[in-house]
Amino acid sequence: MKYAVKESEMVVGSQVASQLGTTETSTSLMPTARRDVMMRNFILQQGFADPAPAVRQRQYAALTFQPRVVLVSVIAGILFQSPAVFAALCAVLWLSALYPKRNLFSALYNRTIGRRRGAFRLGPAPPPRRGAETMAGAFALAIALLVLAGFDLPAYVLEAIFLAASLAVELAGFCFGTFAYHLRRGNVKFALRTLPWARN
Repeated sequence: MKYAVKESEMVVGSQVASQLGTTETSTSLMPTARRDVMMRNFILQQGFADPAPAVRQRQYAALTFQPRVVLVSVIAGILFQSPAVFAALCAVLWLSALYPKRNLFSALYNRTIGRRRGAFRLGPAPPPRRGAETMAGAFALAIALLVLAGFDLPAYVLEAIFLAASLAVELAGFCFGTFAYHLRRGNVKFALRTLPWARN
């Protein structure tokens, strides 16, 4: 499989610039090759430019910081059945979607892990990523309201879906929110091409 790669990249901001030819990627099903495909597809699905191999892993690690914080928050909310946790998560996610330059997750990452030498620094999120934040925030709000109202069974169902979606990012590099965003906009082929296992 061939795809454009980038020799010189700017490891800041929201995208990576490209300049050099093409490279050949092994079609073997080795774990490393599969992981490279998964990381590349995840980054593309989030709405960013095709990453250079040299920066791909760092960019993927930076972009999955937010889903990991969300995952921890979801687990905490489920364990304590706390509407406050889910309501707070909704507020942070929606504020991040509405004001991408003031994304609290990105700010936390950039001021901690992103300060390390050679780390990828996060910039404003593109529309697909903001769409996923909006959807996740809606789930969090719905769960908060259901728990608060005492509707346990519906709350458990939504919590299970939210937890499964969060684990899918962590374990498989699949973001249901951005996938759904592309489907809603009619970009079905692109959405399918950016599934974790899809080899373009």
